[in-house]
Amino acid sequence: MEIPVLTRFIKGLRLFFESKRLRWFTLIFLLSAIFVFVLRELGNIWPTTGLITVLGGVFPTYFMIAAFLALFGLQRFLADEESYGKSFALFIPSIIASIVLYVFLFIFANALWFFIFFWIAFFGWIVFQAFISSRSALGYAESVDIKHRSKAITVFFGTLYLASYFIIIGAFIVMLILNPAIFVTETGLLVVVAAGIGVIIAAGYNFLNGILILRYRNKVMGDNLALLGLFIALYVAYFLYNVLKPDPTGIDLFSSIIDIGISVFFILYAMSSVGLTLSARAELETRWKISKELAAAITFFLASGYLVVEAAFESAGFAIFERGPDLIKLILFPGVALLMALLFIRRAGRAPPEPAPMPEDAPVLTEKLETEEETEDETLIPEAKFESDSDAEEHYEEDEPVMDDDSDDAE
Repeated sequence: MEIPVLTRFIKGLRLFFESKRLRWFTLIFLLSAIFVFVLRELGNIWPTTGLITVLGGVFPTYFMIAAFLALFGLQRFLADEESYGKSFALFIPSIIASIVLYVFLFIFANALWFFIFFWIAFFGWIVFQAFISSRSALGYAESVDIKHRSKAITVFFGTLYLASYFIIIGAFIVMLILNPAIFVTETGLLVVVAAGIGVIIAAGYNFLNGILILRYRNKVMGDNLALLGLFIALYVAYFLYNVLKPDPTGIDLFSSIIDIGISVFFILYAMSSVGLTLSARAELETRWKISKELAAAITFFLASGYLVVEAAFESAGFAIFERGPDLIKLILFPGVALLMALLFIRRAGRAPPEPAPMPEDAPVLTEKLETEEETEDETLIPEAKFESDSDAEEHYEEDEPVMDDDSDDAE
């Protein structure tokens, strides 16, 4: 039995394994992600922020260079299309160039370094995750009607929608009960206020999501929206746990496993969405087409840059910095989803009404044909009259010499 969602997911991922060059880029990204994950977990034992900042940033710089070269069709200088050995030989000088560029940015252009890694990579990856999740749910199977729906299915998805509220609000209340010491410090109060803002945004998105579910309750998209709302609620609950939990004294195995699992899921989901988008645009007749290498390099740059910044924050040794990435995700992720829902409602409200069906006995076409025939007759009549007058004059001119000859004979 084929599952459409899983089939689309696998189809999108195939893009990153279509050639040896793309598989090489994917391998480098996976190695860099494992390297950053290991350094981040070691940061819970001793400070590794400097090590992460210095070593981890080399790989995002490598993919930034790869994206720049792929933009001009020069990706062959980073990886070979047919040989992994040549790709490894090209990797050595390219990673050296990445180290040199990263050191230059970090020492001599610190503001530019901060802009590239924090504002573009870190924020860009969070917004990109929320965007593709919301767009997929709003656009997938939008026009597919459900012919037969049982009451059990309706109750099930309605329960999922209500469960989203309980998960978001319940997680916030439970974490405040489990960690009352967070109210003692000013930093803790700021964290609670920021978490409350995230809860309000998530609840607002869930409210708009309910409006869309009611509107498209007879379409597959209504089911997708209910699942998306539940997914965002679980995501927000996990962020609330990370933000409001007590300070860890060692390695938090539970949080680490869940965080790594969520990060891996979103990386694969983003890769699949990029692959599906490129496949769809390849069939369109448009000038704006990007290569597969460019799309892969941009995706890996955003993802690896995000992982480096997140690891540097979490290993900084200060509570406000450790909770910073989760606070940002807690506000941005449901915020972008809320904005997408508002734009979708606005677009749906402006949709033109369907034209009324024409009756079968409407004489509009017959009257139009009769009017056209009358206008054609009116334009042809003067021309015929003009031609008859000219013919009469020609006959009159031909008869005149005959009359002269007869008069001469009579004389």
